[in-house]
Amino acid sequence: MNAFLYNLINSGIIWIILGIWIFICVAWVSKWKALFNRISTLLAFPDIFKTVDNGDRLQFYPRSLLHEMALGFRDSLKQVLANTIFALKNIVSKAQGTVNQKEYPFRTLGYLILLLAFGIFVLADAIAVAGTLSIIPGMLKAEKLGLLGRYEYAVFGGSLLTLILGFALWLELRSDKSEFTAWSERGINVRTLALAGSIIISLLSFTTLISWAIFRFVELNIIARNPILDLILYSVLYGIVPINSAIGAAIVFLDALRGIVVLLVLFGWFIICVLYIIDFIVTIIGSVVPFILDIAYRLLIITADFMLWAVTTPLLAILLPFQAISHMFSNNQEEKSVVNEKLEVLEG
Repeated sequence: MNAFLYNLINSGIIWIILGIWIFICVAWVSKWKALFNRISTLLAFPDIFKTVDNGDRLQFYPRSLLHEMALGFRDSLKQVLANTIFALKNIVSKAQGTVNQKEYPFRTLGYLILLLAFGIFVLADAIAVAGTLSIIPGMLKAEKLGLLGRYEYAVFGGSLLTLILGFALWLELRSDKSEFTAWSERGINVRTLALAGSIIISLLSFTTLISWAIFRFVELNIIARNPILDLILYSVLYGIVPINSAIGAAIVFLDALRGIVVLLVLFGWFIICVLYIIDFIVTIIGSVVPFILDIAYRLLIITADFMLWAVTTPLLAILLPFQAISHMFSNNQEEKSVVNEKLEVLEG
């Protein structure tokens, strides 16, 4: 097969036939003018996202069908995201209404601060429990506690933080319009109990801070160690610190729950922003992909039309004499039939 093709290409007759073929294609002006008219018309059509009158007049190019398919593809991609964004915005907006009030713009920040404080109180309690268990023989080894072995964090959460928080809550609880919390909207009994708790944790925090300072002095041998002092210090540090943290966590619990809602709202708006970006990208993809496919389909039609013209034009030229003979024969037959009809009329 390869040898045959090689001999055919290198023979002179193939080039003569090819030259005649090209000459016929070029010489038959009406054929290539019609080809160029079809190609120019197809190239001049607007893209499939624009409506055009008589868009289906070109053979093998169902423009109205392609237009509907392109719009359906783009809109179907966008519709899923649009429904998701709409539903998520409704949920987030309702949740935001529970934690964001125009007359109290600082409460959202207060809920986040109290959520952080609640986490610190829980950690302080965990450290205090782990520290208590570590001094009991056979319970926990201090060197394996890691973060739970850092008792100074428990002192920070159960003493310094509760002292600051107790004073701040005391101001909020005595206010008729609390700015950072929702305590002014709660019942008088609950507010009274919380006010008492804030005073207690403030006093206990002050006591634990003094005890921690004395404990550090004992550790540095500035103050002499004795059993009674050790008993008092250990009772305060390992007893009052977790109690302080627990009371503080109980007071801020309700507002800390709203802090979780604030985080969920922020996360929800972040997801909505991401979905809007994805929607924009999907819109581009939904427009670009059908547009590229439309261009590729037009080029395919143009290529097929050009090849069909190049192949059939010389063949039609060869068949022209036979068509002329056939045409003449059909004309003679028609003339004979007309004469016969006239004769029949005259004889009648």
